[in-house]
Amino acid sequence: MSYYVRWYIGERSRWWAKQETRRSIVRHAVVRSGAEPILLNIEERIAQLTFNRPEIGNAVSPLVIAELDAALGKLEVWCDASRRAAALVVTGAGDKAFVSGADLRYLESISSRGEMALFSRSMQSALARLEDLPVPVIAALEGPALGGGTEVAWACDVRVMAAPAFFSFKYARVGVIPGWGGCKRLVSLVGSARALLLTATASEVSSTEAVRLGLAEEVVPAGQAVAVARTWAEQMASLAPLSVRELKRLLRNAAAAARDELEEEETEAFVRLWT
Repeated sequence: MSYYVRWYIGERSRWWAKQETRRSIVRHAVVRSGAEPILLNIEERIAQLTFNRPEIGNAVSPLVIAELDAALGKLEVWCDASRRAAALVVTGAGDKAFVSGADLRYLESISSRGEMALFSRSMQSALARLEDLPVPVIAALEGPALGGGTEVAWACDVRVMAAPAFFSFKYARVGVIPGWGGCKRLVSLVGSARALLLTATASEVSSTEAVRLGLAEEVVPAGQAVAVARTWAEQMASLAPLSVRELKRLLRNAAAAARDELEEEETEAFVRLWT
């Protein structure tokens, strides 16, 4: 294991010790070993996906990625099968963390560069599928997004944060970089210069500052992020769902597409929806 990986593990362990002791983490992990790491609730128009490992900050392991992939498969079927499918809310169980990045215990067990690369690519693929869902994806952050947890939030279309939540950009402090597709998504949100400043200075960004920078859309009182996210989802569901889907598609492509190309896509979508 490299010096930087050991350093990263130590840094994350010190952060988590502020929340509860490591002995408590292990004890609760054993008690909750039968719990599903990903919860998925699909209603007629709105779905909710929850990272469900609150005892270890909703950390990501290969099992979590496998369960996330399975949930995304169900969501893709839901979107394809129902024109009424309107929005997805993504959150983390509890209020200690939205997602705290990679599972420390799994990182400690990695013994090869190939295994680390597979872990990175597997989560990149899962977050690409999340991002590519045709319906708007709303992240509800009741707690902080740490390390890779920030990348989960950036893969969503919009974000609402409880006031105590924050983004932690301490990659360079522990000798790593975003490994789940976060570089491109962060640049798309704040621009390359701001993205470099945030990551190269290992910044910690409060919820109010996140809104100012464009990393989130709204700050709400503690405990209200999921409720507000569901309100947004219900507002979307009350409109024409296919129009909302086209808006997501066109607006996502707007930054990269040439004006003439985007205008032609707008016309085609306008006519298709009208008829």
